Amino acid sequence: MNHPSVPSRPRRAARADFRTRRMLARLGGLAVFLAAAIGLAPAAWATSAPPEPSFAPVPPPPPDAAPAHFPPWAIVAILAATVVLSVATTLITLALEHTRQADREAAAATAPQPRAAAPFTPPTSHFGPPEILSSHPARDRA
Repeated sequence: MNHPSVPSRPRRAARADFRTRRMLARLGGLAVFLAAAIGLAPAAWATSAPPEPSFAPVPPPPPDAAPAHFPPWAIVAILAATVVLSVATTLITLALEHTRQADREAAAATAPQPRAAAPFTPPTSHFGPPEILSSHPARDRA
């Protein structure tokens, strides 16, 4: 196998980029965890003790209210925003994939091509040709 003695610069840059991403991902996860912990802690402290169970009858539910209707312009705006976000996400994903593919092709073009492997030659024995099945007659060994 052919290995260069000194790693190339793009390899180091990719490794540093990977380490940076990994560090940012860990810091982002820590930030999310701390934000959730800080955000939920005051809410947990603000709750009072549960009330004592009462055996009084439960009041009836309020009368049914008329269902609220969205105006047509709000429905159109929500649908348009959904379509725009979907298209934008797809285009960004395709652009990133195109960039990554171009980077892979550039790295493959600059990387040394592996040489063809030599054909396999079985090792020679010091004791002559092997007798595999010496207990069977020669007619079975064809």
